[in-house]
Amino acid sequence: MAVITVKQLEALTAEDAGKRLSMGDSMYGTVRASRDGTISVYVVWRYKVDGRIRQARLGTWRARGATSLKSLRDERDRLAADRRSGEDPLEHKAAAKLKTQADQIEAIQTQRDRLDELAMKQARVTVRGLFDQWQKRELKNRADGGAEIKRGFERDVFPIIGDLAAADVTKIDIQLIVDTMMERNVVRMTKRVLSDLRQMFGFALDRDIVEADPTARIKKARIGPDVERDRVLGEDELATLFRKLPEAGLAETSVCALFLQLATITRISEVLSARWEFVDLTRGVWTIPATKNGRSHSVILSDFAKAQFSRLHRFTGSTPWCFPASRQDGSVCVKTVTKQVADRQRTEPRMKGRSKRTTALLLAGGQWRPHDLRRTGATIMAELGVAPEVVERCLNHIEPSRLRRTYQQAKYEAPQRAAWLLLGDRLAALHRASLANEGVAALGPQSRDRTVAHT
Repeated sequence: MAVITVKQLEALTAEDAGKRLSMGDSMYGTVRASRDGTISVYVVWRYKVDGRIRQARLGTWRARGATSLKSLRDERDRLAADRRSGEDPLEHKAAAKLKTQADQIEAIQTQRDRLDELAMKQARVTVRGLFDQWQKRELKNRADGGAEIKRGFERDVFPIIGDLAAADVTKIDIQLIVDTMMERNVVRMTKRVLSDLRQMFGFALDRDIVEADPTARIKKARIGPDVERDRVLGEDELATLFRKLPEAGLAETSVCALFLQLATITRISEVLSARWEFVDLTRGVWTIPATKNGRSHSVILSDFAKAQFSRLHRFTGSTPWCFPASRQDGSVCVKTVTKQVADRQRTEPRMKGRSKRTTALLLAGGQWRPHDLRRTGATIMAELGVAPEVVERCLNHIEPSRLRRTYQQAKYEAPQRAAWLLLGDRLAALHRASLANEGVAALGPQSRDRTVAHT
């Protein structure tokens, strides 16, 4: 039988479509023509098994981009060698295909087993391990990276359920945490920890680490009512505070922070996180780029407030932060001043390693916190005749009414400026009066009469 050549294959045309070719060595081809006129030949090899003719696919020849004639013949020679050794090429190919499928099924099963094992390990993750995952994936995006939540968990959660598998935590365990905290009568802190636990177990539910949220049936309302804090320092208390602060053993930067909070009615965390790049003493403006409500806030600095920033600049002006941490790799912890103030208002024995001046900042009206100074400053503004809506803008509060937020978007810039300057003048006068009794020169500027525009 004549052996076909490449030239003969290349001479085929579309008119040869469907023609069957004898290509030699028991190889046979079927001519095909595509719509674009490309000619190809589908090639098989025929052989006998037990007197029956069978055929095995060798491939497809095409002038360019397919199996060459030589490769087709090499494949035929390989199959012929298998046949001479007693194997049936088709059965061998079918067996190979079955083996490949079996290998794939085995690989899939192995992967499933691995995932099941991982799921089992995940299900046995401890509460501490769950917190680490939560912090790594979600809390890292918060301003403090979840440090404050972790401190609360280290104190009240981990000692009770830290080493317990998260999947084994029940309502009873959560209730024990709540009851233990309530023995200290810390309602707000208990509610905050419960809220954080609920968020963490919600994270675990989303990832099938637990099957149920053990905090779901514990309601915040049953823990107890929130006691709304309304402590406001009267002017006589402010005068006393002005006299006590220099003798309380506080760092001078901490004294500046308290004066600034009072004069700007901002949050202590905003004061302690301030950066010098946002403090413009020439224009008398301090910009807070990110606040609790997600908006930037510009504060007009009175002479009293500028005096505190100028004094502070002598200590920290060489760093980017107004209140740098000891390593100068960021701002100081926002709880620093709050802790220092609390340590100086203790009636019980002092905490180890804390200030010995446990009563240095006690006032007649009872214990006070830095946040009370924000409320005090706002109250002084109102008592000096500042309109309530202007005070709210100075506090950077968002209008609770959606309708009013939408249709009343006045900035109140001029009234706000007047309000801050009026507050600064009043504080300066109180400061001078308090220090006059001690024979000490006042830090604040002389007071000037100002009026506030009403809206």
